[in-house]
Amino acid sequence: MKKLLLLATGGTIACRETENGLSPALSGAELVDFVPKLHDFCTVDVRDLMQLDSTDMTAGDRLNIAQAVRRDAERYDGFVIAHGTDTLAYTAALLYHLLADLAKPVVLTGSMLPMGAPDSDAPCNLLDACRVAADGHAGVVAVLSGKILAGNRVVKFHSTQIDAFLSAGMPPLGTVGSDGKVRWDVPAAPPAQTAPAALDPHILLVKLTPDLDPTFFAALHGYPKVMLETFGAGGIPVRLESEVRALIASGTRVYITSQCIAGGVHLHHYAVGRRAEAMGAISLGDRTTEDALAAVMCGEI
Repeated sequence: MKKLLLLATGGTIACRETENGLSPALSGAELVDFVPKLHDFCTVDVRDLMQLDSTDMTAGDRLNIAQAVRRDAERYDGFVIAHGTDTLAYTAALLYHLLADLAKPVVLTGSMLPMGAPDSDAPCNLLDACRVAADGHAGVVAVLSGKILAGNRVVKFHSTQIDAFLSAGMPPLGTVGSDGKVRWDVPAAPPAQTAPAALDPHILLVKLTPDLDPTFFAALHGYPKVMLETFGAGGIPVRLESEVRALIASGTRVYITSQCIAGGVHLHHYAVGRRAEAMGAISLGDRTTEDALAAVMCGEI
């Protein structure tokens, strides 16, 4: 029987109603008590790392999760992280890079309704996540609504419906059926040789709008790294080019990503993209915004 570690971090899955709205309250042990079927195929130890609404999570909190996994990597067959859904994609992407060399399953899950609420998705999601962690397929993934999503491709596309996540730019890695069987549609990738040695969260994400005031960029001069979420295949509007060029000249590294969920940046397609590349902007390719932030934080780009 596989031995798993559940790392509880809060989120909707652990929430209870208070006079100020939903707030994390349940411990990891209480979450497990709601899902007795877990004990049919695995043993689960629990560690309560934090009790946060995931909106309040920082890169430091995510680094703590990664370190908690590493500390017990030899003691457990797999890891499950109970997490809030609002920033689950950011945590999944960062752990995908921070734990790239780990030859163990690391599975994030959460829920759109609290554990114990009528028609909650929490029991099924936690049960499915443990099934995937016990299956032995190494790597960082998210398991939600029966879908197994690569950690660097997770996107939350809906704020309220139960099936709120999708895999951006590629199909899900697999599924967990109603019969409880884990089915993989892709082979396991070998772990990376090394993981990032440091984490730099000093990155500003700027979403371009058609009428963004050009003078805005003057305030960013000298900031370490700026990621511009641009339109379509990528590019900088001509009316902003001189300001972005000056920003790059000030020492700021400027990256280009797309506001589109899939397809990515292709700076060679249009003249506006080629001009951005010529001034020194760096394409982030087909990465999701969450994965792009994680890769830049980890110094991979």
